[in-house]
Amino acid sequence: MPLRILYVEDNAMVREITLELLEQEQRHIVASETAEDALREFKQQPFDIVITDVSLPAMSGLDLARNILSIRPTMPIIVATGYGLDLSQGKWTPNVRAIAKPFDGPQIEALIAELCAAVEP
Repeated sequence: MPLRILYVEDNAMVREITLELLEQEQRHIVASETAEDALREFKQQPFDIVITDVSLPAMSGLDLARNILSIRPTMPIIVATGYGLDLSQGKWTPNVRAIAKPFDGPQIEALIAELCAAVEP
């Protein structure tokens, strides 16, 4: 069964570059440019992992993560940011990780593998 990834990024160029990094034969990727669209997608179909930019128009990637975790508390989520981000404030679960932008293929792949191995569906 392919890994189902929900990817959220409002910058079209960054979205396309990252999709190229993420694409593999055994993956189904749905890309959204807003958190609102991503939340609708999340409610309509199953995903194995969510990767979201933090800085999005209207609803932020952090708010998206909170909404998703309220629906599925064990959902693996990667939040990507070009700014400093502290996830140690107790508001997050162990299945949420941050990655600094720009990231490369091996960095995101290692994080995806770590989260998917650690979190039960």
